[in-house]
Amino acid sequence: MERIRGWLQLLDAPDVGNATAVKLVKKFGDPNNFIGTSLTGFDDIGFVSNRAKEYLSKENNKESWENAFELIEHFNIKFVTYLDEEYPKLLRNIYDPPVILFYRGNLSAETLRRTIAIVGTRKASNYGLQMTSRFGKELVESGFTIVSGLAFGVDTRAHLVALENNGNTLAIMGTGVDQIYPACNRDLAERIIENGAIISEYLPGVKADPWNFPNRNRIISGCSLGTLVIEGSKKSGALLTAKFALQQNREVFALPGDINRQQAAGPNYLISLGGKLVSCTQDILDEFKLVMPETHIKFPHLNEMERKIYDILIENKPEMQFDMLLIKSGFTVAQLSSLLLSMELKDVVKKLPGNKMMALM
Repeated sequence: MERIRGWLQLLDAPDVGNATAVKLVKKFGDPNNFIGTSLTGFDDIGFVSNRAKEYLSKENNKESWENAFELIEHFNIKFVTYLDEEYPKLLRNIYDPPVILFYRGNLSAETLRRTIAIVGTRKASNYGLQMTSRFGKELVESGFTIVSGLAFGVDTRAHLVALENNGNTLAIMGTGVDQIYPACNRDLAERIIENGAIISEYLPGVKADPWNFPNRNRIISGCSLGTLVIEGSKKSGALLTAKFALQQNREVFALPGDINRQQAAGPNYLISLGGKLVSCTQDILDEFKLVMPETHIKFPHLNEMERKIYDILIENKPEMQFDMLLIKSGFTVAQLSSLLLSMELKDVVKKLPGNKMMALM
């Protein structure tokens, strides 16, 4: 609990949002190491206000934090910070990643290896629900973890389809992970905890607030290689998630719909802006150089060095120059060449023209 306290005080500091907090921990490390000190190293940092410096120079405590600590113990809530190896690598690359994530369930490397968001309106049509089921099932069979927001409609169906097909799914919350919203999805949330995780940047105990949900949409897209929009109006949360995905340089897929239906206005609008029109799951897999498997293919075992290379390639999708991979990995030319050959034989990477490499799975 003491470790969490420093991170909470950092985020509670005046004039400090996620982007500033990330800059600080990149420079100074864990906030517990510098909060309550003289902060002399802050003097030449222009992005930290005097108010923030003053607040961080003293150790603080809040009643709400103590309440959160009790909830963390009661609900067995875990957390991961921006500095931790377990932090989702795709999320780390967005403009304003949350510096701390609370979760219940499992955030393993396998769960996070290949992720795609499926989002849409709370008032989904039968067509929208049917297409969510079809795409969700086939994406799970292709090895994807389904990411969504636990809302009514498309989100709920996306999570259910993943679970029904023995897949993994992540629910990104606009509340604390102890506060299931909507309440009728409590049973679904418990199932997700067994086959993935429910995740939030908000402190345990934080209740549903309309402003929280648009903000959490950047995490839905940020955790995902791409976002599939099933249905939604132009002003829907699903469209906001797609806009975040575009800003984050992620793939955006849209299901075309009847121009006379409001639910189709959002996806049709995305298509007009250059989002990829999808009529089958293979349209999505093509963007990732994947093929629909006849049966689910288990991800092959990678040793520690191979996993390091794979993670670097995922972080720098869709492809990466050999020389840059050499620099980022720290291996010698001989080591890297040997490891890549082993990974090619396992069908997890592919060599491209121009001495480039890409991750396949």
